[in-house]
Amino acid sequence: MNPSSAQPNSAGTRSHSGCALSDRLTHCLLLVAASAIGCGGDPTPAAPTAVPLPAAEQKPLGFAPRAKPKEEPKGLDLSGVDPDELFAVADVPPSNFVTVGIAPPGEATDRFRVTSRGRDGSQFSVKAQTADGQGPEDAPQRSVSLPEGFRAIETEPLIGGLPRRILCQADGSQMALVPGGRSFVGWNSGPPHVGPQVQVSVSSFYISVLEVTVGQFAAFRRQALKSGDGIQQPANAEGRPEQPALGISWGEARAYVQATNRELPTEAQWEKAARGFNGFPRPWGESRPLWRVPRKIDQIDPVGYHPDDRSVFGVMDMAGNAREWLLDFYGETAFQELSQLDFSRRENWSGPRHPTNTGERVVKGGGPDWEVWVRRGQRMNDRDPKTGFRCVLNLKSRR
Repeated sequence: MNPSSAQPNSAGTRSHSGCALSDRLTHCLLLVAASAIGCGGDPTPAAPTAVPLPAAEQKPLGFAPRAKPKEEPKGLDLSGVDPDELFAVADVPPSNFVTVGIAPPGEATDRFRVTSRGRDGSQFSVKAQTADGQGPEDAPQRSVSLPEGFRAIETEPLIGGLPRRILCQADGSQMALVPGGRSFVGWNSGPPHVGPQVQVSVSSFYISVLEVTVGQFAAFRRQALKSGDGIQQPANAEGRPEQPALGISWGEARAYVQATNRELPTEAQWEKAARGFNGFPRPWGESRPLWRVPRKIDQIDPVGYHPDDRSVFGVMDMAGNAREWLLDFYGETAFQELSQLDFSRRENWSGPRHPTNTGERVVKGGGPDWEVWVRRGQRMNDRDPKTGFRCVLNLKSRR
C-alpha cells in the first residue's frame, strides 16, 4: 500500500489530518443547515428586506421631552380695573409711545456744533460736524439768528440749523421746534365739521411746550395794568400758579402772545404739533392712553403733570388739560373747502376768511377719547372755565 494512502481506524474514521479537516468543515455546514430547519422540518420564511423610510418620516422613537411652560410676561396688574374706563392706573406703567425722532421721514437730522454765541443768545454761529463730534476745517459755517427776546438752549441739538428748543425770555417758557413739511388736518370718520382729512404744508415754527400758566398770566396782567390795559383775572386766578390759565377771552390770549412777540397757533400748526407728520389721532399715536396717575376728560392739572401726553415734538398737554384758543375763524365746512384747493394753496393755511357764526374762533383739545382732531367753535368774548392757550413763534420759510 502506498504510504500516503489513508488507513481506516477502529471507529471507521480517517486518521489523516487533511481528512479530519474536511470532516470538520462538513460538520459546520450541517449545523448551519440544521439551524434553518424549524419544528417538524418546516422551513422558516426569510425576514423581509427593510425598506428605508423617507427622510421626513425617520423620527426618533420615544416621547419628546415636555416643553417648559413659558413664563408669563410681567406687566401691569389690571385686576379690578373698570374696562369701561378710558384709562388705567398703575404705579410704574410703560410709556404710551416711543419717540423715534422729530425729523420727517426721509430727511436726515443735521449735526452742527455752536462755535460762537451773541451776548443775548439770540445770534450764534454753527458749523457742520461728524458723528464723533468733530468737524473738518473747511466745514461750512453759517450764522443763525432768532428773533429778539429768544435764545437757544445750549444743551439742545440743532435740527436743520435751528435749535430743537429755545427759551422765551419774556415769560421763561420753553418752545419746541416743529420742522416744516407736510402734515394733516381733519379726520375722515368723525362728524362732518371735522372732515375730510386733508394734507397741508406748514413752514417751520416753534410752539410752547406747555400751556400758559396762572403764574405767567398774572405777571403779564400786572404789566398790562401799569400800561392802562384792562386785563381780567383768569377764572382760576386763586389756583396753583403752575396750572393753565383758564377762563380767558380770545382777545386777552391774543394780547398775551403779541406782548411776547409771538402769536396764537393756526389750526394747521396746532394739529401738526399734536399729530406729527403722520397725522396720528392722539399725540402718542393710535393706541388708547395708559396714564401713570388717574386722569379724566376735562380734568385740570398742573401743566406737564402727565408725561405721556406728549407729542413726537415734545409738546405736552395737547390731548388733555385745557382746551386752547387758536388764531383761525371757525368754519363748519372749513376742511371741505380746503380739500378743493390745489396743494400749492394749502401751504401755511390759516383757516377760512369768515366764521360760520359771527365772532367764533377755533378751540382745540379735550376730545372725548383724547383725540386731537376734535374742533369746536367758541365766541371770542366767551370766558369758558376750561379754555386756555399756548403760543407759537413763526419763522420765515426755510424750505
